[in-house]
Amino acid sequence: MEKEFQLFDQSTDEPTKKMLQGLVDKKRKFDRYKKKCLHFQLFTFFCVLLFMGYFYFAILRQGHDEFSTVFSAFLESSFHLFFIMSIAGGYATSLYFKKKEEKAETEFHALRCEVIRKSPELWPKPFHWKKREMVFQVMKKEFGINLFYESK
Repeated sequence: MEKEFQLFDQSTDEPTKKMLQGLVDKKRKFDRYKKKCLHFQLFTFFCVLLFMGYFYFAILRQGHDEFSTVFSAFLESSFHLFFIMSIAGGYATSLYFKKKEEKAETEFHALRCEVIRKSPELWPKPFHWKKREMVFQVMKKEFGINLFYESK
């Protein structure tokens, strides 16, 4: 349980705190996949740039002007296969993490919307309802989770 949740007094019961903890966990999972996806996208982008620069300086500037000579010069070295495999591997991995990111975002958004819709049940009394805003402020400030509106 997060230390920020200990600051919530009796206005927030244990099941609500567990629900908020689950929301924080899903947000962290979503952020982790988003970060991994970005890293592999950048890796792939830089591999493509590096390969294009290498291809231009090592093969095209050598005076090969026909497609067949460029193609045969490309196939001569197994080093070129390393570049192609690293680009394909980076792209496939970024696609994998993008799917994971989208799934985690869907789960996070669904739980966030559920907390928003159930907030009258989670804070039923008028005294607790006033404390709800403090809980929402902490969630937004500390964890970047907006519980005031359902829209992303």
